[in-house]
Amino acid sequence: MKLKLVEKRKEAQGTKSFFFETEKDFDYLPGQYFYITVPKLKYKDTRGATRHFTLSSSPTEGKIIRITTRVRKESGFKQTLNELAVGTEIEGEGPEGTFVLDEKEKGPQVMIAGGIGITPFRSMIKYAIDKNTGTQIHLIYSNSLPEQISFQKELENWAKEADNFKLSMTVTRPEESTRNLPTGGQEWNGLTGRIDEQMIKKLIENWKLKIGNLTFWLCGSPVIVDAMEKIMGQLDVSAGRVRSEKFPGY
Repeated sequence: MKLKLVEKRKEAQGTKSFFFETEKDFDYLPGQYFYITVPKLKYKDTRGATRHFTLSSSPTEGKIIRITTRVRKESGFKQTLNELAVGTEIEGEGPEGTFVLDEKEKGPQVMIAGGIGITPFRSMIKYAIDKNTGTQIHLIYSNSLPEQISFQKELENWAKEADNFKLSMTVTRPEESTRNLPTGGQEWNGLTGRIDEQMIKKLIENWKLKIGNLTFWLCGSPVIVDAMEKIMGQLDVSAGRVRSEKFPGY
């Protein structure tokens, strides 16, 4: 399928969204991913010219699909993608993946994201709000620095406007950002520290939820997801109530 690049947008420090117009309509579920192939690599990349990306857009947002990624210098593919001119056509294939939110999902959903692991949750939350599914979603989102938080204003606005969406964000190195205020740092007055068992317990208590009634969704780097899965065991969450997606190579 042909995809035409129609917009590039900075989402956070080192993170961009790429918006594509599809040549034909297709259906996808919130949380699924798409393969994209750039016409020619401008920079060498041993992994080749094709990658798969979770769609950060929601199926409710029309014909334009969106991917969001950290643009790293060591990735020739991402450097090439970043330098594509608006109007460029690339190849796309999909959708794929089973890490999806069913609008009939029962009970409260707790989504835990590390860094760019926010992308499928952005799709799911937007979908649940637009479709008015009534799904109760609680998002815990961790980043190293506040300026690295993707979709921050959007998420904060949804938390204010939607009764069924609650948001908690934590930053692990706020002091580093404060030192860099003159050169792009950002003040942070929210939660600090890594997501751990005690933080999850406290948030669940504040939300007046019971762990046994929750479904947990985990997404981020393998290191983050592995750590969260270990915490799920410490909290005695049954395996059937834990859904994980690991993003390698980001």
